[in-house]
Amino acid sequence: MALPYISVEDCLPIVRQTILDTYKIDSFLMNYPYSDLERLDMGLRKMVWGTYSTNSAIFSLSPEQDAWQIIILKSVLGFYNLIITVTNEEHPTMFGFMPFRTEPATPPVINRIMRENGIPPQYTADMQQFYYNLPVVEMQSLITTLQHLITAFIPGFANSHIEHVNYTSEQHEIDFNEERLHKFTSDYLAAIAEHLNLCGEAVAAGNQTLASERLKVLLDSSFSFTDTPLAQLKERLAYLNAFLSAKLMDTQVHPSYIFNQLHTFQLRIYETTQASELQHLPYEIVRKYCLLVKNFTYDNYSYLIRSVVNYINQHLASELSLATLAAEFDKNASYLSNEFKKEVGDTLTTYINKHRILASLRYFNTTDMSVAEVSNAVGYTDMGYFSRLFRKYVGQSPREYKKMLDK
Repeated sequence: MALPYISVEDCLPIVRQTILDTYKIDSFLMNYPYSDLERLDMGLRKMVWGTYSTNSAIFSLSPEQDAWQIIILKSVLGFYNLIITVTNEEHPTMFGFMPFRTEPATPPVINRIMRENGIPPQYTADMQQFYYNLPVVEMQSLITTLQHLITAFIPGFANSHIEHVNYTSEQHEIDFNEERLHKFTSDYLAAIAEHLNLCGEAVAAGNQTLASERLKVLLDSSFSFTDTPLAQLKERLAYLNAFLSAKLMDTQVHPSYIFNQLHTFQLRIYETTQASELQHLPYEIVRKYCLLVKNFTYDNYSYLIRSVVNYINQHLASELSLATLAAEFDKNASYLSNEFKKEVGDTLTTYINKHRILASLRYFNTTDMSVAEVSNAVGYTDMGYFSRLFRKYVGQSPREYKKMLDK
């Protein structure tokens, strides 16, 4: 029985998803005149060298090349790409595979790559961000998987052959440019931010399946649990935890539940001594926050307490003493205090403090406001008092938290 015709365009999504799921390597379709070749390395070569020419097959594919090629490209910048021709024509359609390594990137390796390519040492953190997050794969396993997978859709690919192109000794004129580096890092971080925001939106909707899928995309592009130093892993997971908890502030989940869960995860992150113990934590964070959305809302509160909670949410920067709230709702202060404690479980003061600290996390995560500006924005004129409360609930000072985000 003949197989139905499957176009290259139909084949790519299956190949792409399989390789992404198995090896964390993304891919894309490349059509003549191959104007999007910079996607192969996310713009790293252009960032380092600026305007340049090369004889590499990465940038100039000969129309005389044989059909069905698997081209393995080894870059002087310390990673591999694959280009695979999948049509038999003068200007073939190709699959391009994003950068990967065959062994982990260590600090000495990254330093050597930077030194050989004229990248100043003050940009080590930016380069580590890139190299630590490159997937590490076993080359033969990847090639074999691709051969079997593509042949299943394009029978002619069974006759493919492998070509190795080694450019580790290729010389380029060094033209390092700070503006290009900032564009490279900002584009990379913008893509990560988009994945993070999509994950947060799914969590805020309580959709665990979608949130987990979006989390996987985020982790594949920004986390490497085997290569990233433990301290950096903790910083990134702490940020993920704080960001997702802040996203829940846009829902009807009671802030006391959010803060309790936030604090529980923060403690686990900071007390962990092995990177392997953190590998499944992001998915647990997503699951627990989705459960909060599903199970805990303001619905169990009386009309009075719901009104008080909503008023507090909208007036964080204002005076929120018991006397002020009692006057606002025309209630006896003692009665309001007792009813609030009975229904919420926290005193008004504790609730307000927790809510303000959660709001401060949102400011730190989404703006460039200073610690003093955030302190004022959430209703604390005494920055020392704000700092003590922040450390109590988050486990570190506002300055330490902000410094972590700036790395």
